[in-house]
Amino acid sequence: AMEVFRRVEELGRYDGPLNLARALVEEAGPGQLDEAAAALQRAATFKDPVAPPWTMAWLSGVINRQQGRLAEAEENFRQVVEYRTEETIRRKFDFSRDYLVVNLLGQTIFDRAQQIRGTDEQSVVRRRERLMEAAKVFEQTLAIDSENVDAHYNLGQLYSQLGETA
Repeated sequence: AMEVFRRVEELGRYDGPLNLARALVEEAGPGQLDEAAAALQRAATFKDPVAPPWTMAWLSGVINRQQGRLAEAEENFRQVVEYRTEETIRRKFDFSRDYLVVNLLGQTIFDRAQQIRGTDEQSVVRRRERLMEAAKVFEQTLAIDSENVDAHYNLGQLYSQLGETA
């Protein structure tokens, strides 16, 4: 599939490098995330037509997350969840109801909260705020799909860290 996507890119279409990036993320072998990021950057250069911004933001978030750039990934996932234009409204796209993206946002916030390690009051308060923010995001997933296993699992871990055992 990757060879076909490279050929599509040669034809001057954004979906060639975009889908190449997607396939490389799935493979995720040594160096492939860097190659996926480069392919995504090439997809962003196409102007007629342009790559869907919501797909670009989602895939950027996935790549950033896997490369450990959690702040950038969080921003990418927020862009997707909050994305609203005339086109998305007309096409009835509501990414705030995409529990896969919402869960990725929650997991990224959770991971960033765990990076706050200090024992001083400011660090403890900031970590708790971020954990509560992540829990709120996973609650949004449960409002979409009350049986979502990923949301329940992460909420269990979050509530345990927050000391809310009930």
